[in-house]
Amino acid sequence: METRELIQAPQLFVVYAITILYTITFSLAAVVTQPTDTVVGGSQSMHQAARAEIQLSAVRNSRSG
Repeated sequence: METRELIQAPQLFVVYAITILYTITFSLAAVVTQPTDTVVGGSQSMHQAARAEIQLSAVRNSRSG
């Protein structure tokens, strides 16, 4: 009898509703932030490529001088 009353308690539905709300919210947040993570990774690789090019040109300048 106690379990049946617990299942029918309105507090339990509030907990379910909050759980579902958080699940949806954080799932959407993960989907929305994925493209920005890719952009950050892309800009980091561009930054690394630029640094490598600068170092290469510095080596060329030091050899020619």
